[in-house]
Amino acid sequence: MKKLLLLCGCSLVALAQGDHTQEHYRGYNYISIGVEHADYQEEITLSSGQHVTTSAKANSPVYISGSLIRINKTFDFSIDISSTLLPNQIDEKWYLDGTLAQQNQFDALITNMQFLAHYKITQHHRILGGAMYKLNSFKRYDFRDENGNVILDSTTGAKLGLIEERVATLYAALGYGYESAPFALKDGFRFKGDLVLAHAIWNEATNTGFSKVSFDSIDSYKVVASAYVGYTVFENVELGCFFNYTREKKNGVDIASDGHTKWPENRLDLYQSGLSVVWNFSKE
Repeated sequence: MKKLLLLCGCSLVALAQGDHTQEHYRGYNYISIGVEHADYQEEITLSSGQHVTTSAKANSPVYISGSLIRINKTFDFSIDISSTLLPNQIDEKWYLDGTLAQQNQFDALITNMQFLAHYKITQHHRILGGAMYKLNSFKRYDFRDENGNVILDSTTGAKLGLIEERVATLYAALGYGYESAPFALKDGFRFKGDLVLAHAIWNEATNTGFSKVSFDSIDSYKVVASAYVGYTVFENVELGCFFNYTREKKNGVDIASDGHTKWPENRLDLYQSGLSVVWNFSKE
């Protein structure tokens, strides 16, 4: 009987310690460095009926950082921020009814912020909900025609200068997340994956080529899929690799209050991959 009571007592202590570990799990932080491939396209039909499309593809270094904070046994909260480190200069091509009509230099600076609450169905499966914010800056310059000749301003005869388009959008987001372990394994791999769908609830788009003109269409959506695998290199520190895919889609053509300035339908596909360092999987 004494042995039985001793075994029961030891079991209760072990369970209490397990609960204590879970109760004091404080989340983690991470930094990632990698490469992003941006594929940006615009599409519009002119009043003449001619169809205009643009295409720009760029590879640039990207920086991502974030953290996961444990609130309690039911809820976590995550913050993720990514930004292009140094946009590469690439050619953007404009096509009129499928024929090259214009080209220019194109820089894309892409910044994303993600704030998500995690409702833990289990320690592995989560419902995600929150907000996303993006700020895209597209700079165009060195405008040339299909033959490579410099395009001049029809009024002044001067060379066209730099034109910057800035798009800021706030999204409401909902998704699903999976994490194979809520803290670093002593020896082994950890897997993580998310799928988040978002719809715009606020937007402001401006273009320096059109003064005092802005667009506020919220007919756009965003899809973000991410995957991560990491290996514990020593206690509470992981090295891993990640892959993220993002699609941003704006539907339809918007016309400004002046009655003629238009913001085309557009789409951005973003592929990011690289290496991550994850740390501070604290247990007490």
